[in-house]
Amino acid sequence: MMNLVKTKGHIVLCVLVGLLISEAYSETVEEELAYVKLRLHFMKNLYKKLCNQYSEVAANCSAPAVRCSECPEGWFQVGDQCFILRSDKMDWANSQKNCTESGGHLAILTNREELDAVERENKRIGNAVFKDYWIGLTDIENEGHWKWVDNSTLKVAFWDTQNKEPDNNLSGGQEGEDCVVVDSTTETWFDVPCSFMYPRICQMDATPFE
Repeated sequence: MMNLVKTKGHIVLCVLVGLLISEAYSETVEEELAYVKLRLHFMKNLYKKLCNQYSEVAANCSAPAVRCSECPEGWFQVGDQCFILRSDKMDWANSQKNCTESGGHLAILTNREELDAVERENKRIGNAVFKDYWIGLTDIENEGHWKWVDNSTLKVAFWDTQNKEPDNNLSGGQEGEDCVVVDSTTETWFDVPCSFMYPRICQMDATPFE
């Protein structure tokens, strides 16, 4: 009987020791994991900074390019946004649908930096045939009330004021001109009928380093 008690006591003791060791090991692994995660975050930020610095220098000395982008292959990045110029022509509605199917939407160009990038990209791809592209701006719901495809109201505009745009010219049909294209060379906008056929600029959020 005494031996049975001792055996049970040994078993209980072994189990307790095992649990303590397991708990200590678990804490050690969690601490190590937290440390590695912190180091990984630091290294990603450092890589991104160095990569961007390299790209700036490389552009001025004919060094081979490296891809620092957080965008899909073929897209270019401006800030935290990705853009791509698609050269096949569609009407405005189908252009928006196509961009959505690609995981984005027609471009929402809100600053000069984005317009400059579009102009550079059009030159880079050698697209001398096309210079006008659909963007995600329309007043089809309420004439004169321009809204982006994300339903936000237009705040900063880049209309071609020299040609008095937008002018809602009725020469293209009774529906007027309710959709917008950007002239990538002058970096200005003008309104046209939504049924016209143009290439397009798609946009999506850049994928952040995690």
